[in-house]
Amino acid sequence: MRQPDFSTTSRPSRVPAWQPLALVACALLALGAVVQAFAAREEARGAERRLLEVSREVEAAGARLQALEARVRVPGGGALPADEAPPARIVAEVASVLPDDVRLERLAIDYQGGGRLELLVVARDAAAWDRLLQRMEAAPRFREVEPGPEARAAEVRSLVRARWAAGSR
Repeated sequence: MRQPDFSTTSRPSRVPAWQPLALVACALLALGAVVQAFAAREEARGAERRLLEVSREVEAAGARLQALEARVRVPGGGALPADEAPPARIVAEVASVLPDDVRLERLAIDYQGGGRLELLVVARDAAAWDRLLQRMEAAPRFREVEPGPEARAAEVRSLVRARWAAGSR
């Protein structure tokens, strides 16, 4: 029977030399995986926060769009049907409110915008410009008359915006 050895001399290790290196390598790989998992989780949280922020912005923009569409709508729908306001009729109405010393250089009709009109006019003087605005505001076919910027030197050249009022008269 063999007696246990209680000597102070060290005995050669029977663990292969590559085994501690393999354990260290595995530990480093596991640590790297944990760090990547935490980074991915933080990135996902950031993406969720950004998604919520963008969703709120989209909802706010949708609400603003609905409010703007409600302001532009004409009774009975969003677009003005061309048969309710044929271009010849609009031109005739514009001509009927033009004073003799005001000329129309351009007329734009936006049927999709609910009958928005843009009139580029040139008045011989400020008094003629004022008469044009008074006549347009008094005319039953024009609503929301908005004069643009004007220079009251000699002749007045400006843009007038208005809305065609379908069904009036």
